[in-house]
Amino acid sequence: MSLQLPARRLRDGRPVLAIPVGTGRNEIFLSKLRGLRASPGFRVGPDGVSERRLEGFYQEEGRLYLYGSWEPGVCLEEVLQQGEALPYLHRLARALAALGDRRPEELATDAVRFLEDGSVELLSPQVMRQLRAIQPEEHRLRTFETLNHPDSRGPSYCLAAMLYRLVAGEYPFAAAGIEETRRRARGLRLAPLSLSRPRVREEVSAAVMDGLGRGRGSPPTLERWAALLEQWEAEGLFRELPEQEARTLAARAGREQEQADRAYRRRAFWRRHWRTALIVAAIVAAAGILSATVLGNLLQPRSTRGLSPREVVESFYRSANTLDHERMQDCVTGRAGRQLINQVIHVYVMSRVQQGYEGRSLVSSAEEWDRAGRPQLHPPEGVFGITDLSLQPLEDQAGPAFQVSYRLWTPDPEQGTVPREARERVFLRREGGAWVIHRIEG
Repeated sequence: MSLQLPARRLRDGRPVLAIPVGTGRNEIFLSKLRGLRASPGFRVGPDGVSERRLEGFYQEEGRLYLYGSWEPGVCLEEVLQQGEALPYLHRLARALAALGDRRPEELATDAVRFLEDGSVELLSPQVMRQLRAIQPEEHRLRTFETLNHPDSRGPSYCLAAMLYRLVAGEYPFAAAGIEETRRRARGLRLAPLSLSRPRVREEVSAAVMDGLGRGRGSPPTLERWAALLEQWEAEGLFRELPEQEARTLAARAGREQEQADRAYRRRAFWRRHWRTALIVAAIVAAAGILSATVLGNLLQPRSTRGLSPREVVESFYRSANTLDHERMQDCVTGRAGRQLINQVIHVYVMSRVQQGYEGRSLVSSAEEWDRAGRPQLHPPEGVFGITDLSLQPLEDQAGPAFQVSYRLWTPDPEQGTVPREARERVFLRREGGAWVIHRIEG
């Protein structure tokens, strides 16, 4: 596909920067563009930052263009196609750092120009965002979607994606369509550049992976990117490496990426079909679980025999973290706690289905996750269980009773993990030689 990039054209004999809008656009769309025409872009150069505004529309040979003043230069997309982009990325990082709070949170390769005087021109983000709504999908994929994270990680991510393309010859999460590209950016594990492209310098690989959110460190700031790109412009992106070592590392990267691709495809299948799988599995498994639990309770004494009332209550709630619904059932009598027990059974079934299909469960213990410092979760991964459990005795009751507060974390394959604060009053009595919870009031 030949991209329609901003370019020099003549209007009434005067050279202008012409931005293609297309043909046959309706008046509502054009009115939106007219309203945004005054939204500024920026020119960042040795003399500082100045605002640049488009002047208006004109039509030529049935095509509509937005236009503004022309200065000789080259578009970022053209630079990336040529392959000698490192000095230009250095200029871009410096320009973005100089813009401070005015910098755009998204970049497009058809919206950045490098002028011959050393300045960097960024076309109006508001105007370009409106234009993307009517651009062909392939154009949007090439110039925007492949270098921006769908959840807006900022220009540091964009620089990392473009540097990845410079080294590897392709964007890290590129796919045939926009939605799949976005899903891959959110969920695909990525082999480090230092493995997939063994001759790339380790510090280059580390910065790119951090910028993409796939490394061990924080994304580089724009100032840090500017310093690193200046260094690599002088020293190069690559290192000397014996041929055999390079082949060994490349083969290892291929194996790791294939494993990551398989895991991603399994997660994608689970994301599309999790409801159907759970309904079928839950009907079969829950019936078996409940019947086995009831029969077991009839044939053997409670596992909580000998525990104090406080220990029974703590055991009931903490067993949710290990999905031990049988232990929870031993802590109660009648319908007490049924809602939480049913939730645990539901998550237990979901976990077993995932283990059978994925080879691992996507649901972790909330207690362990909390102890680990609550690291970031990426849907469909989630946690289930109880944290921040607190028990206070209640006075003047017929039997042992406690005020219980806790936070219940529940996984959702689409929204991630959702917390809920809970406060309940729990009442116990003796039954069959053991303390049991006979009533819970929410």
